[in-house]
Amino acid sequence: MNKIDLIRMGLKNLFRRKLRTFLTTLGIIIGTISIVLMVSLGLGMQKNMEKQMSQWGSLDIVEVYPAGGGGNDYYGGGMVVMDAYPSTNNTSNDKKEKIQNIDITTFKQIEGVEAVSPIIEHTIVMQSKKLINNYVRVKGMTIEFMEKYGLDIGQGRMLTAEDKNGFLMGYNMLYEFYNPNNRDNDWWSSMYDPETGERLPPTFNPLENKLKMSFDRNYGRNERYSRYGDEEEQKPVRPINIKAIGVLSEFAGWQKNDCAYMEINQLTALKDKYDKVTGYRDYDGKKPKKDGYEKVFVYVPKRKNLEKVQQEIQKLGFTARSDANELKQQESLSNTIKMVFGAIGGISLLVAAIGITNTMVMAIYERRKEIGVMKVIGSSIRDIKKLFLFESATIGLLGGILGILISIGISILLNNMQNTALLNFLHIYETGEANPDIFIMPSWLIVSAMAFTSLIGLISGYLPARKAMKLSALEAIKTE
Repeated sequence: MNKIDLIRMGLKNLFRRKLRTFLTTLGIIIGTISIVLMVSLGLGMQKNMEKQMSQWGSLDIVEVYPAGGGGNDYYGGGMVVMDAYPSTNNTSNDKKEKIQNIDITTFKQIEGVEAVSPIIEHTIVMQSKKLINNYVRVKGMTIEFMEKYGLDIGQGRMLTAEDKNGFLMGYNMLYEFYNPNNRDNDWWSSMYDPETGERLPPTFNPLENKLKMSFDRNYGRNERYSRYGDEEEQKPVRPINIKAIGVLSEFAGWQKNDCAYMEINQLTALKDKYDKVTGYRDYDGKKPKKDGYEKVFVYVPKRKNLEKVQQEIQKLGFTARSDANELKQQESLSNTIKMVFGAIGGISLLVAAIGITNTMVMAIYERRKEIGVMKVIGSSIRDIKKLFLFESATIGLLGGILGILISIGISILLNNMQNTALLNFLHIYETGEANPDIFIMPSWLIVSAMAFTSLIGLISGYLPARKAMKLSALEAIKTE
């Protein structure tokens, strides 16, 4: 029996009992829908978690702080970033109070580390003609590290060492400049369409405007306040002319887009000059110590090395953290959910496999005469085995295809439902982006599902096929 005759006979036998074939296939369909939807939901959750984590920061960056540190300090409702200055001195304590240049050199030598940069942060006031932004977080880092940090440029270009007082501006900052003399300032309506909730393009372009900055938080205010409570108000300081060299891409991540960036040495020099003129003091009234850094970023391009790098840094007496740690915990939770959901779908497929076995066993008893005739006219037992395996595999493949098509339809429907006007509006309000898809169905999942259901069919039909092979031709003809 050639292959074409075998396929023709197998399909004829399946469609001769349409209802039975459909009911058997239905079990495979349900099992396939369960598994495919649950896996695609897990993939969607994982991708969305990675996207959300990347909005917070970079998954390939290890943030290093002195022992006991771990982030920015908050004082009086406003964020105050500790001042940091370079130094070549090092301490011999197990737990370091500051990060020194010699420590940074040590970080660079750790296996898996590609780049390291100290980080300084200040809150400044920025002005362009009548427009002002009185809360600008500016980060100082090395120019070499900026590209590693993922500062994707949307307009303009990247900073170079020749850009005196140049800076990069985060995309979100374009919406935060306002006219303090205009009482009709409405930040929401300038950023989002009130009807659709879609993000509007910014009207302010820093590349085409002259800009000034000041470390004096009183700059540009109609009323002044004292940094030290009842002490004498600080005298105003002349602002510094600066130039926007580039604007980050809208999709660089909301955390990156909420900051401005300068070359670290230039920012340090500007702050030192300001401190010298004003006689700057910390909140305890003391002069800031210029003996190290409060924060260092370490770039680790391969995520598999992140944990090892963190451990090596912690052995040196520092605190090290990475957003990838939180992502790993979320992935573990996501994998657990996928396993539970997959087990539910697996039970459905197990029941369906039993149904296929039962159908094929019943077919043997109904087709005893057919099997006997095939053996008498010279068909080999291998052909009979192939016939029954083909029929069972076809049931599995057919159920898999229909299950996948239904799963795709359901995923598209649910993805569109969660992108309704209200839900999309709320998500844009929180993240600045449209709702991501909750079901993701890559091509490998579709191909794997079809192959798996076909395999289920083959396995389910194996025992009935062997039973058909062992059936005696004379006994079959005699009985029928």
